Amino acid sequence: MQRTRTAFVTVVSFGILSMNAQVFSDGDPEGLLFSGHTGGFLGQGVSCVDFNNDGLDDLTFTQYEGQLLAYTNEGQGTFLPADLGVSEYLTQPKAVYWVDLDNDGDKDLFVTQRLAKNELFVKLDGGDLVRVPGAGGLGMAGTDRTYGASMADFDNDGLLDVYLCNYHSPAADNATNALLRNMGGVDLEIAFEDVTESSGTGNGIQQSFQSTWVDVDRDGWLDLHVVNDRLFWPDVLFRNNGDGTFQDMATDWGLAVEAYSMSSSFADFDKDQDWDVVSTNGANEGNHFRRCVGQPFASSSGTAEADLMYEEVASEAGILLSELAWGANWFDADNDGWLDLYIATGTSLYSDFPSVIDLYPNSTNGLFMNDMGSFPMEDASDAVNPFNELTFSVGCADFNLDGALDLVSHQIGTHAHLMNGVPNGNHWVSIALEASQGCPDAIGAVVTCWKDGLGDMRTVFCGSEYLNQNSQWLHFGLGASSSLDSVVVQWPWGLSTTHLGLEVDGRHILSDLGADNGSEGTGCTYTAACNFDPTAIEDDGSCDLSCICGGGLVWDQDTQTCVIQCVGDLNFDQSVSTTDLLYFLSVYGLECG
Repeated sequence: MQRTRTAFVTVVSFGILSMNAQVFSDGDPEGLLFSGHTGGFLGQGVSCVDFNNDGLDDLTFTQYEGQLLAYTNEGQGTFLPADLGVSEYLTQPKAVYWVDLDNDGDKDLFVTQRLAKNELFVKLDGGDLVRVPGAGGLGMAGTDRTYGASMADFDNDGLLDVYLCNYHSPAADNATNALLRNMGGVDLEIAFEDVTESSGTGNGIQQSFQSTWVDVDRDGWLDLHVVNDRLFWPDVLFRNNGDGTFQDMATDWGLAVEAYSMSSSFADFDKDQDWDVVSTNGANEGNHFRRCVGQPFASSSGTAEADLMYEEVASEAGILLSELAWGANWFDADNDGWLDLYIATGTSLYSDFPSVIDLYPNSTNGLFMNDMGSFPMEDASDAVNPFNELTFSVGCADFNLDGALDLVSHQIGTHAHLMNGVPNGNHWVSIALEASQGCPDAIGAVVTCWKDGLGDMRTVFCGSEYLNQNSQWLHFGLGASSSLDSVVVQWPWGLSTTHLGLEVDGRHILSDLGADNGSEGTGCTYTAACNFDPTAIEDDGSCDLSCICGGGLVWDQDTQTCVIQCVGDLNFDQSVSTTDLLYFLSVYGLECG
């Protein structure tokens, strides 16, 4: 396919924070966040989602003896214990997810279990959690080892479906992973149908800890990435065909990582509008970092572009970290506008605390700072290693609403480790979504903040990394920039809305029915356009930017900036020839194709 090359007429400036400054402070100096992670196999889960709908992110930990330890955020990052009343149904919980599975506007509770059936508790109108018999079809067999789960609407019918990762043990079971399609129903009537076989997503009899729903080829259908824990079981990427079936494209696209893969974390590391991925390695050979270097968009025929490809850059990036790695999290630690990377390291032994800690006297969690998408990343691991700790899952949220992201490590030990981010003067904005159709939390939506021709892209995950659930507030660092050009939301059902005038250093809830500036309808949503429509929330492509784009420039809707256009008859001789190309090069000094 022929590509057109355009030149961006922009100057980009971001504030860069020296890592000599303090990045984190102790968020729980009095040791109130009891987590009881003193035993169990291969870690416990953590959720950082607001489960009581008061606008503050809460904490929920799974505990190996069958408890859920929940804490409500009381403001300023202080927490109080909360009794969810569900522990009597649990034996070996692993991951915990707060998610609205029945689309009734409140968060339901789903818990995966090891050697026990998974459990689903729906939240009724009064706020009570009620157990759904058989988890509505999500329970699985009592001999399964379900670790991670991922929720998303894979068939675009407005209902969240669930993929379960069953860690197969040859001596005990032959369970594959499972894809469960949401059949609808509210509260106790919710039901799921097993479509594993018909969809082709079972992943065989392999050992999987975690999966991630993400639209890798950007064709409007969520794809499924699954990590496998053995050298002879490569990771897979199930491309969504849009008809209920999937095709493994991992080998074709360069994602068939052969490692002891524990988890995967997707992000647009270099702001080139595609998804890069880090896969942690449960062996000392080092982690994997696959950067997307090809065209991510599907062709009009509906088939994947031949040049969609990933390349291995872990060594170049400097994130190998020769430790037994588990969860990893992309987040902007210093609000400079570029996503940084935290990697948790732990053990494959039984979590017998405290003796297991002594076996790893030099265990180091990793923090790697992103310098404007360049390599190597800066190793700032000292900032997250005040003491020796073994960690599996780590969650991310701004618990105290100070604009600096916080981390919580569900470390081996009696208490969790809460690290509060320290504000540094850089600007930021935090965005949550409110959908009028389908899942109210807009799981799978993509939000892009545009500034000076660069788009900072996030997606709303529910189940990714390793046994963790991050806040559903999407946080964007802005560096020294005190304004945004626009925020574009690609909703799961295909609608795109553009939101303007968002103030920085604050939080905004964006809806598909009304932009943050209170506008209505469709039209031109760019404020500087000649035909700007202040009542429009959805851009209809009609913007006339001739009044701000100088001669030879046109408005590019994808990048939201003025670009040089490769026009045909530049010398107005009534024909298009190499003379026009030579004229273009002599004027702009740029190649045009």
